[in-house]
Amino acid sequence: MIKVFQILEEEKQEAMIVARKDERAQIVENLIKAGVDTLMIMKGTGLTKEEIEEIKKNMLTTK
Repeated sequence: MIKVFQILEEEKQEAMIVARKDERAQIVENLIKAGVDTLMIMKGTGLTKEEIEEIKKNMLTTK
């Protein structure tokens, strides 16, 4: 039974990580749309240039 709770806790933690990542990506998208430059986004979010570029690329492909 303890194993079940461990698995549930791991799933919960994973879901929280995914939710935070999605939230951060949405913030970056909003900043990009507002015209904020990549360096400022990097400083504000802690993301790398590559991560921001990936979000930009995803914005273009999901429209």
